[in-house]
Amino acid sequence: MYLSSMRIQNYRNFKDITMTFHPLANYLVGENDIGKSGFLRLLSYMANAWTLPENDYDDPKQPIRITLDLHLLQSPNEYFADTPQDHPEKIRVRLEMKVTDICPHLYDGETGQEMPLETIRRLRYISYSAISQEDQAVRPQVYRALEKCLAQWEASHCGPLPEEERQFIQHEVNVGYFDSSYYECIFYLSRILCRSNRHRADNLKFISLAALRIITQVYQMAHSRAVPLEHTIIVDGKGKRYLPLIISIDEPEIHLHPYMQRSILQYYQQLLNNEDPQFCALLKDLFGLDGLRGQLFVVTHSTDSLIDDYRNILRLYHDRRGLVKAACGASFHVNREIEKHLIMHFPEVKEALYARSVILVEGETEYGCFQLFGRTVGVPFDYYGICLINARGESSIAKIKKLLEYFRLPVVALYDADVKEAHKREKGVYFTDGVCFEMDLSQTMLQRGKRQALDRIIDVACGGTGRTSYDMVKKACHKLQLDPRDFPPGPLYKAKPHQGPVWVYYFAWLYSNKGVILGRLIGQSLQKEEVPPAFVRVIQAAGRLATVPERA
Repeated sequence: MYLSSMRIQNYRNFKDITMTFHPLANYLVGENDIGKSGFLRLLSYMANAWTLPENDYDDPKQPIRITLDLHLLQSPNEYFADTPQDHPEKIRVRLEMKVTDICPHLYDGETGQEMPLETIRRLRYISYSAISQEDQAVRPQVYRALEKCLAQWEASHCGPLPEEERQFIQHEVNVGYFDSSYYECIFYLSRILCRSNRHRADNLKFISLAALRIITQVYQMAHSRAVPLEHTIIVDGKGKRYLPLIISIDEPEIHLHPYMQRSILQYYQQLLNNEDPQFCALLKDLFGLDGLRGQLFVVTHSTDSLIDDYRNILRLYHDRRGLVKAACGASFHVNREIEKHLIMHFPEVKEALYARSVILVEGETEYGCFQLFGRTVGVPFDYYGICLINARGESSIAKIKKLLEYFRLPVVALYDADVKEAHKREKGVYFTDGVCFEMDLSQTMLQRGKRQALDRIIDVACGGTGRTSYDMVKKACHKLQLDPRDFPPGPLYKAKPHQGPVWVYYFAWLYSNKGVILGRLIGQSLQKEEVPPAFVRVIQAAGRLATVPERA
């Protein structure tokens, strides 16, 4: 069972938002205070059939409405353990609550008929946040009972406890806040799940802690009188019993380095997908379950936590009216060729998912200088939330731009003017005034009497006096369709107007020495009036797009 889509109305800053979810894992991204953690909070209230406090209503005069599309069963041969006669594969329900209601009301989304509120409690939801520490809300008696169960299971399946683990568990008991049984459970699980081969104690602790959180919640469900476990268990055609779970993790980056963030999230997915045989065996022996059917929701501000698949990403953003909307990777419908490029380029654009606007440039030199240009012209990229991406070539810009626009990111792209004919009808596209970046730079500096400043940049970059070679001149003249015989190579400072336009010599050197280091040096050296106008236009356009609109 999993959430396939949800429409939320009148909840906090979600005036009216629709989300489509991936059946296995969903990563919620977006700028701060846009409602990501609030969405997880809503899941918790909804799964427990709790009413929401008054300050959660966007308009207290109107009800909060949550329309859910649930995928319940995988085939007509499956059923819920307490209702074997029913085989609904999908269902749409609507949860409504007014500010004066004591409890929410549940309706069939198709017929409008009111349903028993307990139906929504088939959703089993587990949340974790490093800030709120849900582990502390579990009674010590639960950990003690689990300790006995795990000790018996471990004794019959594993060998003696290594001394390293004994020492670490004693250390945790001495400095920790929890009952000693909590730490005992972690280390029993590390043995049971074959995690003792990990060479770092923190790895062992955090990985086992993920399993303990699930085991603890399942144990409490199994002993709950309010919502019996049988109310939720799905039985397949072979008689195997599965427990549907929705798990959320809020900000896994807190206290965890990048490798551990990914390791923890991957392990949660392994547990939810029944990819750990020992964990499945433990579920079977302790609770009579053959596995889980899980869906993961992750809220993160860290690109290190993000999965490299656009289909698992859900980005919250403000539209032009200032309303919060969702761009859901699970709902993208693209052909195979575009999808190939989406997957190929996605790792490069993770950071852009948190931006307010994006600038795409063709090469390394532009990439090295544009962020510094932004500061120089009064549009600091970090403050505005502007992400700069090197497309590594003109042909990739359109593909990356398409991916970003799927996620409703405002994008501006800077092309060299020599490809203007092919791209001039595209939206959000800018071009250099000259043939390319290097021409704009050399012409602007010389036209404004800044030849000595350009000489200094080149001399620093090459570690001596800048000079052109025959190959440099030949390459540049081929680009500019000029005769290289008209431009004798030599030191740049000796180039004279009677030998041809001086800017061609500087263009030749810059065109043959592209790179991010040169770009950084250019960005650090140019004053505001020296930044070529074409670059200023692009940066200012990105700044305007990054301006957060006032809410309607």
